[in-house]
Amino acid sequence: MTRDLDVAVAVVRAAGPILLAKHGRVTVDFKSAPTDVVTEADREAEAASVAVLRELRPDDGILGEEGTSVDGDRQWTVDALDGTLNYTLGIPFWCTAVSLTGADGERLASAILDPARDELFCAARGEGAWCNGEPLRVAGPDALNEAVLSTYVHPEPPPPEMAKLLDATGTVRALGSGSLELSWVAAGRLHAWGQYDALPWDWRPGALLVAEAGGASIERGRWSIAARPALASAIADVVAP
Repeated sequence: MTRDLDVAVAVVRAAGPILLAKHGRVTVDFKSAPTDVVTEADREAEAASVAVLRELRPDDGILGEEGTSVDGDRQWTVDALDGTLNYTLGIPFWCTAVSLTGADGERLASAILDPARDELFCAARGEGAWCNGEPLRVAGPDALNEAVLSTYVHPEPPPPEMAKLLDATGTVRALGSGSLELSWVAAGRLHAWGQYDALPWDWRPGALLVAEAGGASIERGRWSIAARPALASAIADVVAP
């Protein structure tokens, strides 16, 4: 496996079967709140993902949501199960995701697998983005008041600009899996994504997908935003003018 994209695909393909096999048969533990959950499926899938990376890219760093931390100039960000609460509740919107960034922070490759739908989203810098081999392209309006925006509403008091964003947007969805939502933005199923204080494993895999699908993936203040370029700018003007 000489291409980073092939490695990224191998990582999510290693995690996917574990998640499917354990779906509906997991013990739930809690992190910071009753809705912030983790399962043995998260941990086993991350272990399988990390094993692939240690074999194929032994000199690279790894950052995993469930605690894996390996130093390296290049860094793989692993979210072996993104959307754990959905997964435990039986809501069919969850995925496994990985991304690679270079020493300078440049986004190089990413893969996101929706095992339930058998949809593989992947992208490589300068090479485009695809779903099951079909090219992806962002879609939607340039005007925010006509757009379908996906976001996450924090359990703690939201930042004041969140109210401004919700008021300015055509309609809003909170689906519960950042990487899969960003994949859907890249595929044109959602128009935009915007999140306050997004964690790296929720942002990096999908950010490259959107950028390679013709969109803009930008960080403005503490917000991460992905959409068609004009729409991304409109969101940024609201939340961090």
